[in-house]
Amino acid sequence: MSIFILKPDAIGDFILATGCIRQLARERGEDRLIIAVRSDVAPLATREFPQAEIIALTLRQKRRIVNVATVNIFYCLPAWIRMLSLRVDEAICLRSMRSYLHTFFFCSPRAKRRIACENLLLANPRVRRPAVEKWVQRLFHPTLLPYPTSGSNLPTDIEANRIVVSEVLGRPITEEEAMPLLKKSTTPTRLGEDFWLLCPFSSTPSKDYPASSWAEALHGILKHQKGAALRLAAGPSQQVDLCVFADQLRASGLDSVEILPQSSLPDFVNTVAQAKMVMTVDTAAAHMACALGIPAVIVSAGQHPGVYAPYSPNGKQLWLMPEEGLPKGQWRKNITSEKITYSALSLLSS
Repeated sequence: MSIFILKPDAIGDFILATGCIRQLARERGEDRLIIAVRSDVAPLATREFPQAEIIALTLRQKRRIVNVATVNIFYCLPAWIRMLSLRVDEAICLRSMRSYLHTFFFCSPRAKRRIACENLLLANPRVRRPAVEKWVQRLFHPTLLPYPTSGSNLPTDIEANRIVVSEVLGRPITEEEAMPLLKKSTTPTRLGEDFWLLCPFSSTPSKDYPASSWAEALHGILKHQKGAALRLAAGPSQQVDLCVFADQLRASGLDSVEILPQSSLPDFVNTVAQAKMVMTVDTAAAHMACALGIPAVIVSAGQHPGVYAPYSPNGKQLWLMPEEGLPKGQWRKNITSEKITYSALSLLSS
C-alpha cells in the first residue's frame, strides 16, 4: 500500500518525524513511500530512506515582491505535477501549521484516505482560512485528528506524528518507536575520534548564545577534563560569523579550535555521529545528536517549550531550558556558563 508523506519543514522538523516515518517504512515497505520535503532537506531524506521516492519542494520562505505562495507554486511546478500524477492509498501530512500552499500540496495526490492533525493556524485564523479549510473538508474528506496538548512524555510535535502514523497503521505507535532516529554511518570521518563539536548558531539569531559565555563554559570543562580538539560548524550563510566566533574563542586562550569545512548535509550527520560530545543551541545539530544518541549539551532559548523539545532518547542529551516568564532575551543570563560546564562534565564522566 503506497503512502504519500508531506513534510515541508526545516531540517530539525524532518528529523523529529524520522522515527514515525521509519515505522511506516518497516510495516508498509520503504519502497512504497513517497516523501515530499523541502529541497534542502531532500539529501537527508534520501540518506535515511534510500528506497523511497523523494520529491524535493523548492520553497522560498520570504516574500520577494510577488506573493510568496505564488512564487513557490512556480518554483515547485515540476514537483506539483508529480504529486498530481500520484495514486496512493493514503496521503498524510506531518505538519500541523499548514499554509494554503501546504494544504494545496496535501490534496494534490489522489488518495483513498488523507490523514493529518488539525491545522493549528485555525486557532487565530485569517478571514479566508476557515472557509478554505471547510471547502477542503467537504471536497476531500480528510481525517483530521486533534493536535495533542499534553499528557505525553514526548514533545507535542513528535506526539502529533505518532498519532497520525498510529491511525495509518491501525495500531498504537509507542513513544519509543516515535522517537527520532537517524542511521549511523559505518564510514569514519577524517576528524579523529576525540573531538567536541560546537555548533553555535541557529537560523533564528534570538536562539544564539554569546561566544564569551561559551568560552567560559569551555574553560570550566578543561579545568576538570582532558581537552579534546574543538571543531566548529555552521551553515553556509553563517561562515563569516563563525570565523569571528572562532577568533573570540582563541582570544580567550582556547587552543585547538578548528572550523570544519563545508560539507553536504548527509556528511555533516556523519560528523555529528563521530563527535565525543556535541554542544549547540536549539538547531538542527541538536536534533541530529538526539537522533544519533550522541552526548549533547543543548542551550535552548525556551521558545515553544514542549513543542519541539526537550527530549532525549537515551538520557545523554541535556537540554538546558530557561525558567518560565523571563523578560525577552534574559534567558542567556538565566542559563549560565557554569550550568553548561556542569552538564558537559556530567556527560563526559558517565
